[in-house]
Amino acid sequence: MSTLKLFNIYHSFLIKKWYLLVYILLLFIALLGLMIGIQHFNQKDDSFTIGIVDKDQSKETKLILNAVGDGQSLGDNLNIEHYNEQQAAKLLKSKKIDGYFLFKEGMTKAFYKNGELPIVVNTYDTQSIESIVIMQLTDSVYSRLMLSMGGALSYTHVYEDASDEELLTMMTDMLFTGLNRNGSFEEEPVKVYDTASYYIVAFYFVSIFFFFFSIFSILKMNQKNALKERLSMFHFSYEKLTIVRGLFSLIYTAIWSCFGLWLILKFLNPDFEMYNWPTLLIYIVYYLFTLTAIFIFIDVTARQTFNYVWKIVLTVVILIFSGATIPVVYLKGLFNNIIDMSPFTIVMNQLLELILNNYILNIHPMFYWNILIVMCLLVISLVWRYRQ
Repeated sequence: MSTLKLFNIYHSFLIKKWYLLVYILLLFIALLGLMIGIQHFNQKDDSFTIGIVDKDQSKETKLILNAVGDGQSLGDNLNIEHYNEQQAAKLLKSKKIDGYFLFKEGMTKAFYKNGELPIVVNTYDTQSIESIVIMQLTDSVYSRLMLSMGGALSYTHVYEDASDEELLTMMTDMLFTGLNRNGSFEEEPVKVYDTASYYIVAFYFVSIFFFFFSIFSILKMNQKNALKERLSMFHFSYEKLTIVRGLFSLIYTAIWSCFGLWLILKFLNPDFEMYNWPTLLIYIVYYLFTLTAIFIFIDVTARQTFNYVWKIVLTVVILIFSGATIPVVYLKGLFNNIIDMSPFTIVMNQLLELILNNYILNIHPMFYWNILIVMCLLVISLVWRYRQ
C-alpha cells in the first residue's frame, strides 16, 4: 500500500473526527489562557516611588536633586518625587509612596565640617521587602554621594582660589557621574524566574508533548482489527502507517506550538525580542523532531504492554526530569547529571531563558549527539522491521 493512500486514509478519518481536534485545541487554549490570566491578575507593580524632602535648600542639595532627577539613573522601576515634609509623611502613612529621604537643615554645613551627610530615610516598616530594598538603595546612593561630595571637598582644598562657577561645574560633573548607575558604579541585577511565568512556559512545553501524544493516539483509533488484517497482507505496511501517524501528529502539533507561543508572547509580555526568533524556532523544531522520532520508534519496536510502559516512562521523563514541574536546579547531580543531557531538559532550559529573559544559553554538548542518537535508533528500528 502506497504512503499516499495511507495519507488519504488518515485524512478521511480526521475529517470525520474533526471535533476531537477542536476539543483538544480548545482545552489547551483554555488552560494556557487561564494561566496567563491568573499571572496578570496576581502580578504586582514592581516600581517604587520614593519622595525627597529638602530642608537644607543649599546649592549642593539642589545639585543632588538635579543629579537624581526622576530616579532612572539610580535603577529601573524607580520614581523620585519632591515633597515637603508634611506631604511626604502623609503619603507614606497612606502607603502611596514607599519611603522618603530627608535632607536635614544644615546638612551641607555638617558635611564640610564633619565629612558626613546626615540623610534620614523614612519607611512605613523595617521588615517588608519594599523597606529592605529602599534601605539597600539608600546605602548605595549614600556611598556614591559620599564619593562624589568627597571629591568635591578635596577639590575645594586643592583649588582654594577656584571661583563659585568653577566649583559648581565640578560638583555637577562629580554628582552626575557618581549617581549614574551606568557609569563606574554599574550594578548588574541578578535575574530570577517569576514562579507564575515559569510554570506558564513549563505548561506550554508539556502541552506540546500531550498534544502530540493525543493526536498520535487518536489516529491509532483508525487502526481497527479489520484494517490491521488488510494491512498485514502488505509488507512494511504497519511501519508505514506508524510513520504517517507521526507525520500527521507532527503537523498538527507544530500548528499548536506556533499558536501557543503566540499567545504567550502576546499576552504574557515577556522580555523576548524578535531578533531571537530563529533560535527559539530551532529549539521548538528540535523538540518536535525528537518527540516524533521517539513515538515512531516506540510503536515500531514495542507492542502491547511494553508499548504502554515505554510511553509512561517517556511521560515521567518529560513531566518530572525536564524541569517542567520540578526546576532542574533541584535535580542537579541526580543520576550523575544524566538529566542535564536529556533533549527535553535542554529545550526546557532554552525556552525559559529565551522567552522570559531573552537570553541564549550556550549550546549543550549533547544537543547534536541527541539528534544523532534518536535518528540512529529510528533508522535501525525501521531497517530491522523492513527486513522481517
